[in-house]
Amino acid sequence: MKTRPDAERFARYQSVVNVLLSKDPFRKPEIYEALEHVKRAFIGKVISELVRDGYLTESGLKSKPVYSWSEKKKEFNSGRWIDQRVFTPTVKRSPLSDRPRERLLRLGPSELKTSELLAILIRSGLHGESAVQAGEKLGALFGNDLEKLSHKARGELKQVSHAIGETAYCQIMAALELGKRLADQQSAESGPLHKIRNTSDALAFCKKHFQRLANEATREEFHVVLLNEKNHVIKTEQITIGLLNKSLAHPREVFKPAIQESASSLILVHNHPSGDPTPSQDDKTVTRELKKAAETLGLRILDHIVIAKDKALSMVNEKMM
Repeated sequence: MKTRPDAERFARYQSVVNVLLSKDPFRKPEIYEALEHVKRAFIGKVISELVRDGYLTESGLKSKPVYSWSEKKKEFNSGRWIDQRVFTPTVKRSPLSDRPRERLLRLGPSELKTSELLAILIRSGLHGESAVQAGEKLGALFGNDLEKLSHKARGELKQVSHAIGETAYCQIMAALELGKRLADQQSAESGPLHKIRNTSDALAFCKKHFQRLANEATREEFHVVLLNEKNHVIKTEQITIGLLNKSLAHPREVFKPAIQESASSLILVHNHPSGDPTPSQDDKTVTRELKKAAETLGLRILDHIVIAKDKALSMVNEKMM
């Protein structure tokens, strides 16, 4: 006997549940009439499961029962309830062609639902809950609000699904972070050119563009903003992650993207997760040495901006360079 694809099973359940939700009270013949294309045995099965779970109550004659929605209807989440019936350990899995990874290879990532992409990141489930089930749970809870999902702690996602262990959590967070960085890069490359005319412009651009560093970063990151001869922003580039010092901020790594992009000048940017933007002695030393190295290459360092929570400091404004 051929197994129905999960998507088709989900749709069959949904078509019945949607009609049932619109009726209160109702008898089975009304539902049969409204769903002529669905087998009566399947409709009866759905109604019985809702009665068993306490969402529907049964009254009247046993031969002609009347069904009504109980008080539990207020907490009824149809998508989640259907998921629990479609994606269960006792149901044979979909054909390979309907599984998320195979669908991605066949159709491309843009054709997959958010829950399917999350299932791929989760990779493997646990006894009693598959990766697909875990992905559907996350999809039902967060929808397409990936920003909200990206702020969840490991323990919070573990409460949503036991299948989200340490590895799955790290993979989800890594994918979301890559998505943010790609969006930042595309915004910088395809958006209108930003012109840096003065220190105020530099601070405004860095506060907006590096908002992630201010709000989310737990470690210091060192970036550069590359500008052309008219002081238009070409792009931004991450150089290192870790405490800023001479060994990390080597001129070769700092100026390599500037040379590749034929930049005329740079703005140095790094963050202080502590919340205090005051430059350290290492910050001042690194800035001084990079400025000297830039001059030998015919490049200008316009400023060094330190980002910290809701504050940003310009080393030019503070007369530190």
